[in-house]
Amino acid sequence: MAEQTIGSTRDFVLAKGFTQVGAYAALIGEDGTRRLFAEVYADPDRPEVRPQEAYQAMLSSMQPGWTLRLLQLFWPDPEPRLAFQQQVQAWQSPANEGLDILLQGLTLAVQDSPLPFARRTVLEFVLPGEEGKAWWEGLPGLCTGFGLRVRFLDQREVGELSRWVLNPSLEYG
Repeated sequence: MAEQTIGSTRDFVLAKGFTQVGAYAALIGEDGTRRLFAEVYADPDRPEVRPQEAYQAMLSSMQPGWTLRLLQLFWPDPEPRLAFQQQVQAWQSPANEGLDILLQGLTLAVQDSPLPFARRTVLEFVLPGEEGKAWWEGLPGLCTGFGLRVRFLDQREVGELSRWVLNPSLEYG
């Protein structure tokens, strides 16, 4: 029986570069495999999101021997802080000195505060061939019925993801 490593990040971060597989950027793994990446997130227009059922449908639609890794990452999210900073900057300068000091202090606090983190769900699929490509292309349709959306990652995003997994910088942004 062959030994399998489960949950190893080494194969993910040790890559040989990128190649194009149809419309998708594929990371060439150390072992020569082509790996496709997508982010899965809740559809904001669907009140009932059923991720467990979606993952079960994904896994049951795969062929034996295929490899799919589900990554749950905590990723820096600058948007909330930037939105609040823009709101603070849009305030009119107060005539009262006390309120002006408060505004200046708040502005400094927002600039120096750490970024909030958002949990992101990323799929890594080891492409087994043309039948795997067809499955990958059908993934958005499979997930839609469960209130999930799929966004395929481009080469820049996969590179950013691999750097984050290899060396997460908590001082990001």
